[in-house]
Amino acid sequence: MPTNAIILSNAPIASVLAGNDISKGSLYGQRIDPLLDQKIYATYFVIKKIYDLNPNYSGITAACLYLWELMGKYGIQAQAYSGGGSVAVPGTTNRVFFPIYITNVDFTTATFYPNTSIAGNNILIFMNEINRYLVLPEFTVSASGVTINIDGFDAINNTYNLIIEKVY
Repeated sequence: MPTNAIILSNAPIASVLAGNDISKGSLYGQRIDPLLDQKIYATYFVIKKIYDLNPNYSGITAACLYLWELMGKYGIQAQAYSGGGSVAVPGTTNRVFFPIYITNVDFTTATFYPNTSIAGNNILIFMNEINRYLVLPEFTVSASGVTINIDGFDAINNTYNLIIEKVY
């Protein structure tokens, strides 16, 4: 059984997951309480207010257990998203989120931006100062990061704003 704090941190996620199932259920004929997502969130909202005022309130554990039962399978699924349970989320190590906004201070040399998680991704680089995407001879990607190959590019002495985007 999760702790009160874990139950309360997972409730908003469980509400969204229930809402997703409700919307899919209306399309595919599943029998899900059409107000379950709202019930989970409304119950969470009240219990969270009490918990924030006094986490040692005498009835808080019973209220959290009620919320846990209301969340049902969505509470268990929510643990995978929040890390609050024993469910492992696959593939989260070295996960990079795009777009990546970088400036001249992120470079370790005049032309090199270190980021090992970019390797293996197809990327585009937009350079604000020239207001266009760089084309492949103008940058190279290695296992350790990105090198900008534009003549005169010097991140140590100049200010730059670049956006690295993933090409899907």
